[in-house]
Amino acid sequence: MKLLPRLLTVLVLTLTPAIAHADTMADVVKAQVVLGKVMQIITKYQQYAVTLEAPTPRSNAKGRYLLPYTENGALTEWATKTLNVQLGALAGEKAGEAAGKALASKVPFGGLASGFMKKKGKETGALAALGGKDFVTKTSSQSFDNLDDYAVYLHVTHANEGGYQQALAAAMAIYPELETSYDVAINKAYKKALVAKK
Repeated sequence: MKLLPRLLTVLVLTLTPAIAHADTMADVVKAQVVLGKVMQIITKYQQYAVTLEAPTPRSNAKGRYLLPYTENGALTEWATKTLNVQLGALAGEKAGEAAGKALASKVPFGGLASGFMKKKGKETGALAALGGKDFVTKTSSQSFDNLDDYAVYLHVTHANEGGYQQALAAAMAIYPELETSYDVAINKAYKKALVAKK
């Protein structure tokens, strides 16, 4: 499996020019959908007058999940490159999907790895479009080790700011699992806050 990231990187760099015409706003639209789900959650809990506390991020880039904001609340350099991220993520997703299909045709039960390869390909493509993991790490100043805390922090501290959708789209591009876990994490945080209030 160590060969997989290298293979995906090669495929991503090869395919990126071929898909440059593709809809680069895919992750922005996904972010809109996720934020729509969060609005429903907020509406549900408004009657209870509960508020969420923001988890405290690490004050360095050594955590697993790098925040798209600096400690001063400004977008990081990598988060401002969202349009390039969209192209790289889409190329990586397609490369991962192709690699997964190739594996499925050669190996019994290889199809089980296809979803993983597609997700990993998207993450690899987004990082490649941004200039690599080193660039993202170098231009980040805060991080989390837990994705739920990451989501709650973003929601509590930045959801009402202009440009938040772009920041969330950038984060979802390099952490594809955030698309499905963001609203779940917010909902869990509200449930926990409601229990604590009683």
